[in-house]
Amino acid sequence: MGNYLNIGNDGFAMMCNDIYVDKTELIAFINSTLDTPQKLTCVSRPRRFGKSFAVKMLGAYYDKKCDSRALFEGLDISLDSSFEKHLNKYDVISIDMTYMIYDAREQKNVIKNLENKVIQEVRMAYPEVTKSEGLIGTLSSIAETTGNV
Repeated sequence: MGNYLNIGNDGFAMMCNDIYVDKTELIAFINSTLDTPQKLTCVSRPRRFGKSFAVKMLGAYYDKKCDSRALFEGLDISLDSSFEKHLNKYDVISIDMTYMIYDAREQKNVIKNLENKVIQEVRMAYPEVTKSEGLIGTLSSIAETTGNV
């Protein structure tokens, strides 16, 4: 598994091994927005209110490089009609900006460094995609070439 692309479900699995409050209805909501004009969803919460948890949960559910069925069985999302349709079906790019800021030599380079690292990893996963300009261009080329939107 990669550092940015399809990082798997280990983070969510660790969280489920502790005291867990089921928040998988968020997945059902996001599933209901896919293929609609509202497909771009911002999950915002105050500091210390579970943004990292939400990201790990969403990543584990959508990440096509892992099998998360056992993690979600018995949770609210497993009862939703969209559960099977979207479970582990997509590429997921996961970015933790905290680490990106520490990794950049100068803060003004954070975005460029992030873009370059994600492009490099995505190109390794999709070597058949040859044309690209920047991150958006690379992702658009992959969608066009593979048919994965």
